[in-house]
Amino acid sequence: MNIIVPIAVAIFIGLLIILAVYLLTHLNKSFLIFNPAATPRLRASMIITSILLLVTCLGGILILIFLPAKMNLITLIVGSMVTAGFALAINFK
Repeated sequence: MNIIVPIAVAIFIGLLIILAVYLLTHLNKSFLIFNPAATPRLRASMIITSILLLVTCLGGILILIFLPAKMNLITLIVGSMVTAGFALAINFK
């Protein structure tokens, strides 16, 4: 049972990395129904969100390696809040 939490957090961190890379690679491409090249605010939101997600992933990896399993909750909360903030930013533009 003790091995399940680190594996689940590692999968979550992997998903955050994929999302951050996706946002960075779609700065000049169509993103959902939006065009980031034509909307500077969306482009800035994508850049800021991807940087925050990469920092969260780095912190999550450090927490995963050096701190107890209970501290992984920090990574889950911060990653979820950054992603939710981006969703709200593109929704209420």
